[in-house]
Amino acid sequence: MISHVERPNSRFRDHLDPKVSDWIAPYHPDEPFDVAMLGVPLSKTSISHSAAFRLPDAIRGSFQSYGPYNMNHNLDLSEKLRVVDAGNVQMHLTDLALCHQRIEEAVASYWQVHDAPLILLGGDHSVTGAAVLGLTQATKGTYGVIHFDAHHDVRNLEDGGRSNGTPFRTLLSSGALLGKHVVQIGLRDYVNAKAYYEYVVEAGVTVVTARQVLHQGLEGVLDEAYRIASKDTDGVYVSFDMDVLDQCYVPGVPAPGPGGLTVFEALEALEWLGAKKNVQMMDIVCADPAQDFRDLTTRVAANVVLSFLTGVALRHAG
Repeated sequence: MISHVERPNSRFRDHLDPKVSDWIAPYHPDEPFDVAMLGVPLSKTSISHSAAFRLPDAIRGSFQSYGPYNMNHNLDLSEKLRVVDAGNVQMHLTDLALCHQRIEEAVASYWQVHDAPLILLGGDHSVTGAAVLGLTQATKGTYGVIHFDAHHDVRNLEDGGRSNGTPFRTLLSSGALLGKHVVQIGLRDYVNAKAYYEYVVEAGVTVVTARQVLHQGLEGVLDEAYRIASKDTDGVYVSFDMDVLDQCYVPGVPAPGPGGLTVFEALEALEWLGAKKNVQMMDIVCADPAQDFRDLTTRVAANVVLSFLTGVALRHAG
């Protein structure tokens, strides 16, 4: 017996300070739960260099640093929600179309069996296109989308196929989404082509720039976005690209830029949306732990997820 050793990956524990990683349980299909998480470690479809495939496990690692107690609401998430982790969708090493197919089928199979909110931990933004296709295939429903991003993500499909720049082109052109049910928040100057702005406007998408959020205020923007995404739909999908945030907060995104939303705006928005009963899915995408500095970007991502879970807990409490 060797003295003074611990198991690998052991960490300091304070018995009065439990962590999120202690609370989230493994997924078992026959056991009840309130929210499920599913990792989607795909970033080979990114048009810029990205190791966002590492993000799901990086967020899980950050959960060892955060507790489930929300001071502002005097709310212990672990007392209100049972959250399970279903692991990662298995990616093929070289067949990217097959990767998208597996994401689509994984999401579809979830909704064929469960009705609790699902959180996807991406991955690059191409995973959103596959996930929404899986959701609509399984439920046969009509969905609204609230999309936080610096970019429209409607690049043409001819020049490179489905990538992190095309999820909303994929969904709008396939008919899986109607433009009148989509709101894009946080768009920025100098990173979107005129042709793509005209495409989304012609499709009926509502576009709210980061500058408009600054001048109009987040609360009014969210109210209107939710009204649009909820009207004549069966549910709402929230997609959060980390590059919607200003580059000072997220050094580890593949496409950083100035003039983005603040972290507080993101946390407020995701908590508010999580509290809405018809918000059925959210994803968080496009952060690269390999480009990060002191895990700052990953920690923001973990807090965005926890804010959404706080909203779901408030939903249950209400």
